[in-house]
Amino acid sequence: METQSKNGNHVGGGRSDNDLQITIHTTQGDWSQTFDKNTKVEDVIKAIVDHFHFASPGNYQLSLDTTPITILSPQRPLVSYGIKDGDVIDFIDLGDAV
Repeated sequence: METQSKNGNHVGGGRSDNDLQITIHTTQGDWSQTFDKNTKVEDVIKAIVDHFHFASPGNYQLSLDTTPITILSPQRPLVSYGIKDGDVIDFIDLGDAV
């Protein structure tokens, strides 16, 4: 049975039509992960911080690999940026962790 965690990741089971397999570039390496297309950017950031054990709280952003100047708003869902299955996102650590 497939369940969805609080950060929008699917655990177990197959993928649904709402799933996006994306690759995230970070300073700690790349991470390919499946998220529901309606997952908010802030929840993707939280999942990345947890996965790579980045400092929390910290100051992080996501941008599209194809247009790095476009910073993704934390409150918007992935789908609102036209992110598709297989896309690459860049994780930006602004270095303000306390």
